[in-house]
Amino acid sequence: MFLKDSEKEELRRLVKACMLEISKLELELEKCEKRRDESEKLEKLKEELAKKDEHIMEFEKLLKEKDKVIENLNKILSEKEAQIRELEKIKGYFDKLTAKPKKDLTSFQSQIYRLLPEEKATTEKLHSFIQDIGFKDLKYENMLQILRNLER
Repeated sequence: MFLKDSEKEELRRLVKACMLEISKLELELEKCEKRRDESEKLEKLKEELAKKDEHIMEFEKLLKEKDKVIENLNKILSEKEAQIRELEKIKGYFDKLTAKPKKDLTSFQSQIYRLLPEEKATTEKLHSFIQDIGFKDLKYENMLQILRNLER
């Protein structure tokens, strides 16, 4: 089978057009593959981001729990510090109560004298203070008499 020159030329043009179309399709295919790869990478990144967000939420939850523990421990610490201050105050009272009596005073008068606060106060306040310490049965009249004896 022999082809005419015009037919050969037509076939060459068709082959050339097909080759050009194939090249275009190959380029388009490469672009699609590249987009697919990028899309897959994007999906992986989204998954990783979701996992990291999940971890962040877990860490934030743990952090809140730790903050609650710290807050609770700080509360306990404050309570213990208050107890220590109270015990130190009681120890101070104990030391004053067990100290050797002052000259010219009975043991009881000496104890009351040492327990009195430094600042000025009314007899009623001093009586109330001494009763709060533990001398519940001390009557106001007796307190007044002790204070008069201490003035001498």
